Amino acid sequence: MIKKFLSTWKFLTDTLIYFVFPPLCPVCKEIVDERGDICAPCLEKILRKDFHPKPSAHIEKVMRITKYRGGVQKLLHKLKFDKSLSTLPALKKILESVSTDEIVTEFLKGIDLAVCVPLHAERLKERGYNQTELIFSDWLKSLNIPVENILLRTKKTKKLFDLSPTERKKVLQGAFETVEGADVAGKKILIVDDIYTTGATVTECAEALKKIGAAQVDVLALASDFGN
Repeated sequence: MIKKFLSTWKFLTDTLIYFVFPPLCPVCKEIVDERGDICAPCLEKILRKDFHPKPSAHIEKVMRITKYRGGVQKLLHKLKFDKSLSTLPALKKILESVSTDEIVTEFLKGIDLAVCVPLHAERLKERGYNQTELIFSDWLKSLNIPVENILLRTKKTKKLFDLSPTERKKVLQGAFETVEGADVAGKKILIVDDIYTTGATVTECAEALKKIGAAQVDVLALASDFGN
């Protein structure tokens, strides 16, 4: 009797919450089926799933999932700069929506392990989390791609968003190292990052991995304009 009552009560409270605070698309604010969902029209506008025409040094391929504009830009800014974890479900849903797309599965074929672009220890303490890890880790593990924290950001740099490509390259030179004992020799490594801008950050990461024997380094970015 009690179990049935609790079940009924939960149904009624869930229904009330749904009608009073319905789940909304985080981009256009239209009602969606579940919290964290992005509506189909917004998702269609956001998705790109294409490759950079000229990958930077030490990198074989660079793929983006979305264009860094509009909805995705707002969601990432809230997560990175406003420390709002409320946008995380929507960003994860974007990745889940492309899990079985042929262009994505082909790109990920043969990857031995994935590495998230790390934050400097002081930046990590300030923010409280590495947003790239939060976005990608569960998704990669669901695809049976191991995620290993084998990169360290040893050089603290100022924020890069207002720097030119040349300035970014100079500031980031030698900013990353691999942890002692990292085993990447002969392996195909995937670097994941939330935003790909000029490629300076992932290029430095790739160089550090190549120095200890990585056979190939590819990059997957949640969002990018590919320099446009």
